[in-house]
Amino acid sequence: MKTIITTLITFVFLVGTISAEEKKWAVESELIQPFLPTIHIGKLQVTRTIWGDWNKEHGELKLGAFLRPRVKHDVVDIIDEYAASIGYRHYFNENWNIEANYYLGYVWADNNKWNRRNLGPYALLGDTPEIRAYAYQQVEKDYEGRVQFAEALIGYRFLLNEEKTVYMIPQFGVLHGLHGSGIIGPRDGKEETFIVGNLLIGLRF
Repeated sequence: MKTIITTLITFVFLVGTISAEEKKWAVESELIQPFLPTIHIGKLQVTRTIWGDWNKEHGELKLGAFLRPRVKHDVVDIIDEYAASIGYRHYFNENWNIEANYYLGYVWADNNKWNRRNLGPYALLGDTPEIRAYAYQQVEKDYEGRVQFAEALIGYRFLLNEEKTVYMIPQFGVLHGLHGSGIIGPRDGKEETFIVGNLLIGLRF
């Protein structure tokens, strides 16, 4: 995964001098998450301008892939997670944007470590061996199932060359695990919301 991301980044800069006139397509990848411990999520996506002027207010359709192969995880020993995504990004001008995404995929998780019982506030009283033994049960069990997420983000696009073909977008927002997902272990398929941050690099073509 790290090799793929590094190769894509190199390719972006090598071809970044192409003129940006009338270009409606772009390819993007995330720079930070592939290297974070227990995260190691790779994202590859393409965008297509579907209305408006790229230098002004406009909208883009997004299609992508969420890749997480054989990652050491904080809840289970090893996780494999893959999903496809579709979304829409709205630019208010050349830089500021918001977007919404939907992910649908599948997850495999090996050897769950701790499975939290539904004990409400009792599990929040502390982390002593006695509380932990009462609030949690140790389960060595593999999990798999469907996952689906909804995501909302706000970002700002920095143009990295004069031709405006290479850009970077820091983003912040929330990722919400939707009801019915086969989310692993202690999450037990329940809805859960995560704060997320992305650093995208993109190439228009």
